[in-house]
Amino acid sequence: MLELVLRIKCQDNWVADITKKHDVPIRFLGCKPFGENGGRSLIEIEKSDDTEALLRDMANHPEICSLDVFPSKDGRILGRVSTERCYACKLLTGSDCFLTSAVTVPGGWTEWTLVSPAEDAISQLIGNLNTAGFDVDILSKTVLEKHSVLTDRQMHVLTLAFEEGYYDQPRRTSVRKLSKKLGVSASTVSEILKRGEKKIVQRFLHAGK
Repeated sequence: MLELVLRIKCQDNWVADITKKHDVPIRFLGCKPFGENGGRSLIEIEKSDDTEALLRDMANHPEICSLDVFPSKDGRILGRVSTERCYACKLLTGSDCFLTSAVTVPGGWTEWTLVSPAEDAISQLIGNLNTAGFDVDILSKTVLEKHSVLTDRQMHVLTLAFEEGYYDQPRRTSVRKLSKKLGVSASTVSEILKRGEKKIVQRFLHAGK
């Protein structure tokens, strides 16, 4: 089994338009085809000073058919987005790759974390994305063994966070400072930490079962 982290961008879609204008990460919790060529996504947005403007621009974007938002008590905003076209959803549905995480990063890019049992399936998906007009960068590729808990990338980021005092009380560093050391966006670091921490907690809770 392979885990792949891709950074993708399509110059002509709502994600690129919105994230170029607003530096607010949008996390995709799930997506599926909608209609003939469209897509429907469940998204999560951290509330910030720019959130209202971001949601207003999303609602007015010509590619978005509907946007329903559901504010939560912890400051997050959940949303359901329906679009007239979503080539990414269509290509993922027709591939042997499974999307486990997706979050926007500055500059109109989105980072995907995928798992697939076959190298050929990954190559085919990347080729199809390129044909559909997406720019694609491969950030990492890891072979997942049965005994693996963390990917190499997760281990690297979690180790740095621990050494820099991210888990101390009070904290001696922040996600933003870690992102500068790693040369990636703060939203990417946050996503890697969350996924790595979840794996560790799951392994701990099931260790005695």
